[in-house]
Amino acid sequence: MPKCSFCGNVYEFPRGLTFVLNDGTTLYFCSSKCRKSWKMGRKNKKMKWIKKAKKTRADEIAEIKEQAEVEEEKAEAAAEVAAEVKEAGEGSEKTKEKE
Repeated sequence: MPKCSFCGNVYEFPRGLTFVLNDGTTLYFCSSKCRKSWKMGRKNKKMKWIKKAKKTRADEIAEIKEQAEVEEEKAEAAAEVAAEVKEAGEGSEKTKEKE
């Protein structure tokens, strides 16, 4: 999904406008409001209607901790699956020895 070159919002592909400059640069606009503002030469930093995503240090730390927890859960799940596969393999070898 493209990200608007003016306001930074992510939007679905069929919507909006894709604008290609002569030098090959591709600009994506989610609405005519963004496109017209860019064409008029306005700066997106000065626009009050644009949501600015400023992350504080605490937000960054919380995000890193969440990612670490997700990775730990994935590792635990992989270890459980490996243990089950190992047990299943040992069980089939024991039945062959009994026969």
